[in-house]
Amino acid sequence: MKKYAYHLLVLALGYGIGFAYNAKGLFSIKEQKQKQQEISPDEFSEEALVALMRELRIKYPEVALSQARLETGNFTSAIFKENNNLFGMKMAALRPSSAIGINRGHASYSNWKESVVDYALFQSFIISRLKIVSKAAYRQHIQKYYSETSDYLVRIDRVGVNGNDAIFKPKM
Repeated sequence: MKKYAYHLLVLALGYGIGFAYNAKGLFSIKEQKQKQQEISPDEFSEEALVALMRELRIKYPEVALSQARLETGNFTSAIFKENNNLFGMKMAALRPSSAIGINRGHASYSNWKESVVDYALFQSFIISRLKIVSKAAYRQHIQKYYSETSDYLVRIDRVGVNGNDAIFKPKM
């Protein structure tokens, strides 16, 4: 009888721990669904882009937003519309990627958010290899390796986004 009581006690404890763990997991799933409902993958806006960059902790978001504006022609290019590609990214060969394929020579994503995730992966890959982690070093790297043009930094600067723009201020 003691043997069964011990097994029942262990079973009850396991069930209780499992129930508590599962309840916590369900709560986080509900939170994730609420966030997804607030900004669905199909609804793109610069505000949603900046919010996702904050959530993913993308460094130098003003640089990334300038790149997105430039690479997509202010979000009107075919690569953006067909591939959900905000940054003109090519298919990654040496790092993890969220791309699902290639179209028109550029990476293709299931939605625009996956493009931002891929940019975050790209950025973390690059920053991990920089000798000095700074905005200037990051900008030098993207000038040298990201673009095929010699005036890339001039072009993204011309777009005129900086960290003080209203889009980067939290909404109250």
